[in-house]
Amino acid sequence: MKTTIYCFSGTGNSLKVAKDIKAQIRDTEIIQICKNNIGINDTTSDKIGIVFPVYASGIPLLVKEFIEKINIPKGVYVYTVVTFGAAAGASITQLENLLTDKGIKLSAAFKMKMPGNYQVIYQPYSTKKQKKCFENEKEKIDTIVKSINNNEVVEVNGTFEKLMRTIGGMIYSSFKPYEKDENFWTDQKCNGCGICLKVCPANNIKMNEGKPEWQHKCEQCVACMQWCPQKSIQYKKVTVNRGRYHHPDVVAKELFHL
Repeated sequence: MKTTIYCFSGTGNSLKVAKDIKAQIRDTEIIQICKNNIGINDTTSDKIGIVFPVYASGIPLLVKEFIEKINIPKGVYVYTVVTFGAAAGASITQLENLLTDKGIKLSAAFKMKMPGNYQVIYQPYSTKKQKKCFENEKEKIDTIVKSINNNEVVEVNGTFEKLMRTIGGMIYSSFKPYEKDENFWTDQKCNGCGICLKVCPANNIKMNEGKPEWQHKCEQCVACMQWCPQKSIQYKKVTVNRGRYHHPDVVAKELFHL
């Protein structure tokens, strides 16, 4: 029985979750959601996982495009794991609606709190807080895998969840990430290594005379900034004195898309 996990990840949080699920389920493949993989025709998977982070209380635009264009046979067990720093917001409902439009049922949904990584707004989590998230992820993976193996139907409901979906939908309505990349720039430490280009899932970066240039199709995953070995990529002036974050169990090469 073949399982495919489609994973969108900028700093490695979602990829770590996907890898941990794969480690416990036989015959599992991870395929990263990126611009190069839009339009996949999946006719061989018995189970499909969709793992992605929550952006602005909703689904990343590239994940939305991927789901709209992927071809999934009816009857496949489809589950999702959404990772977030604050809350799942409207993300699960949005995914469920996208799948319903294709005649596909979302069988199970799981939430996973991970270290927040949107350093354009806040500092990275403390080491202590990160450790707590990692321990929580490790504990929850076993439960998630058990549900997947048993083809369980897992819904996320309740008054609180309905409220968060409503609030999340309102926040998401103003999510327009594409042009925000005009605020990225590089300081004098940039050595032209090109890692920012390779980790960008949207193919949004080109190198010009050894320096990155953003092409205004940004997903705001901030992978370019977080994975820069020199910490030379900045967002406006707010990140100059802020730390960086990527999952310690993931290396940059695992996220290369070129």
